[in-house]
Amino acid sequence: MKHRITLITELESEMHKQGYSLSHFSKVSGINRGILSATLNGNPPKIMSITQLDAMAKALGKPESWLYELFVEQCFSEENKANWRRVRTLLLRCIELNRDDLIGDILNSLMEDPAHVAHVFDLAEELVEQNQAIVAMPFYECVIENERNYHSERLAISHYRLFRARTSPIIENNLRLAMVFHPFRNRLPDHLRLEALLQLSNIYYTIQDWDMVINCANELNVLSNIIYAQECKRRKKNLPVTTVLLERPLVTYYAQSHLMKFVALEHMEKYDEARPYLKKFADLSWFEGLDDIGKEDVEKFKLYAVFNELNLDLLTGNTDKLVDYVELLKAHPGEALPSLVIISKAANKYNMNIDDILADYDDIIYPNDILDYIHHGKFLRDHYKDIPIGISRYINIYYQLALYQCNRNVYDEKLEKILIALETSVEKYNRGRIIDCLALFKKLREMPREHKE
Repeated sequence: MKHRITLITELESEMHKQGYSLSHFSKVSGINRGILSATLNGNPPKIMSITQLDAMAKALGKPESWLYELFVEQCFSEENKANWRRVRTLLLRCIELNRDDLIGDILNSLMEDPAHVAHVFDLAEELVEQNQAIVAMPFYECVIENERNYHSERLAISHYRLFRARTSPIIENNLRLAMVFHPFRNRLPDHLRLEALLQLSNIYYTIQDWDMVINCANELNVLSNIIYAQECKRRKKNLPVTTVLLERPLVTYYAQSHLMKFVALEHMEKYDEARPYLKKFADLSWFEGLDDIGKEDVEKFKLYAVFNELNLDLLTGNTDKLVDYVELLKAHPGEALPSLVIISKAANKYNMNIDDILADYDDIIYPNDILDYIHHGKFLRDHYKDIPIGISRYINIYYQLALYQCNRNVYDEKLEKILIALETSVEKYNRGRIIDCLALFKKLREMPREHKE
């Protein structure tokens, strides 16, 4: 009973110092006198709750979380078998007070009984539902470290939660997260698996791993079709739909599966293979069960199809389409960043002069703070934000514009600005593109000296 007596001794000592009798302290703390007596003087003492300890600390003028270390020891003493309801309240209180150190100690002690893995996971999921995903991370880590069933759904969900919470603008960091999570994607419940495949494809897009983008697109397409067929059957039987759990409308995942595959094939320069996929997301008005957001997304993908068809035209040498492209871009300036990447790539491929076009978008190409610009979402082409994709597009456009200047043998202030932006963004966010940059810098060194003044 060493730990319990130590906690009680500390409380009694402080009460004595401040001159409290049991009766007086009961009134000040708001704790029933009988309960207080049983807690301090019982044999054995009544088990104390964290709420009672907080009330005593407040009455004694002590700071919040006073004696929590001793309380934790009491919870896991030899005499006490850890009670989940009691420990859960303690964990929630530690979260409120930012006592991360104690949360780690509590979780470690809990794991002496593997049955508590399920409790810890359930609490983590509750925290996510309350928009406290970051706070829940230590709990998911605990599940991952202690879950004995490698194929369990809660293990897969825990990996997914960590994957989502820890993605950042650093593209190499995201790739490492994706590599750890990827094997668990197929063990997720369908509503999470859809989003996981979309997130994975975005990461593979940023590192230009087009085979993996296509793999994710194929999986996303199969899964979204299966869910769509199930939902159609439920509607015919007047049963409630299950897509309410989805982070986005089901039509978005379906359309994205085709768009992802198109984009990958386009980047692989397999233009004839890519073109048929345009029709698959150009008109999705037939899709059943569209809500207002779903209808908005259908219109967005219709627009994406128009832009991407022009992309193919330019990249396959139909340069006359550039006039139509520029006019469309004026009507939809939100598409400027991805469109300028394609336009500059086509200019390099077919020796086009695009100086006038670029001049109209100086504010987008050369923002004062790229990351701040991306965070404000001005470049977004979708209704959802993906900062690494925005950064990847900036790297792509700086690379293409540097080539554009090289091909024209123009080394001026703009090229200097482009190279600084390219070097900075690659170094900070995507070191995997360094090899591309080395080839570019070699080409720069071979430029005639008279043009480098």
